[in-house]
Amino acid sequence: MDALRAVIVALSLLGVAIIYSDIVEDETEFPNQESDSTPSTDINVEAVLSGQLLTGESGSFESPNYPTADHQLDYVWLIKVGPTKTVRLVLIDFDTETGFDYIIVHDGDSTEHPILLVHSGNSVPPPIRSTSHKMLVRFITNNKGTSRGFHANFFAVPPCFNAIQSSSGVIASPSFPFSYDSNMRCEWLITVGHSERILLEFFDVNTEKDYDVIQIYDGDSDRAPFLQRISGDHRNEVLFQVSTSNVVLVSLTTDESISETGFAAKFTAGNHADLMQYFVEEYPDFLKDSELNRKTEEEQDGRQEIKTTISDAMIFYEEGVKSSNITSSE
Repeated sequence: MDALRAVIVALSLLGVAIIYSDIVEDETEFPNQESDSTPSTDINVEAVLSGQLLTGESGSFESPNYPTADHQLDYVWLIKVGPTKTVRLVLIDFDTETGFDYIIVHDGDSTEHPILLVHSGNSVPPPIRSTSHKMLVRFITNNKGTSRGFHANFFAVPPCFNAIQSSSGVIASPSFPFSYDSNMRCEWLITVGHSERILLEFFDVNTEKDYDVIQIYDGDSDRAPFLQRISGDHRNEVLFQVSTSNVVLVSLTTDESISETGFAAKFTAGNHADLMQYFVEEYPDFLKDSELNRKTEEEQDGRQEIKTTISDAMIFYEEGVKSSNITSSE
């Protein structure tokens, strides 16, 4: 009898280990054990109640016995999509006992990977995405009151990296003008002709101030010279940046909490004179009113006339447009 018990225990532990490996291909059930009421960031084979592997381009899953959450659960879902994709998790319904029943999402196939989300209560958190093709979702409940639990969808999506080779175009945060995802880093690498520079015009910028940040680099990586950091609500402004080279990297990094609408930006390539002329034509009022714009006054026909010379415009372009903004007329 003791030998039989030992075999059963060994097989159970093996089943738990399989769900955290790449070998898993089917749903596997694991032995039960009581869980603490507060979430733990560590997990081992003795702590897991049961688990399930989810694969494919998309799918849905829900807490056990949804819309009623059971007591003393410790359940995991390992989501695995194609190796060239990442996982986007969208919680459709969420209702747990606040402070006692939790969902914990890890950026990988085990709890040793970074935590993307810890959530409890009855609010639906923003969508989140992994940085690789695997995501682990863990649901823990205590032995007291219960709520509905949760229902979620997952999707296999391309990594949030965009390499663009064009003389002009538009980039925008994912889902713009709707809310972007939490715990996300997206990058846009823009490359133009060797002798050209890049003018960026940011419209409708709206991010969680100081926590969700747009950063611009004067080169092909975040090790290139840093140009500008943008965060907060700038929906009534147009923000500018001009590169000094033919390559810029734009990144958007978000945290796990509030999601806003993000941004849209237009980019235009050209040499020094082309970009100066473009800016003068597109934003004549800004050029006229800028304190950086030097003006000369002349008396003509008994009245004062202000003239803006090409030289003045060049100075404005060099010093002002590189990192500046105007108020939208809309």
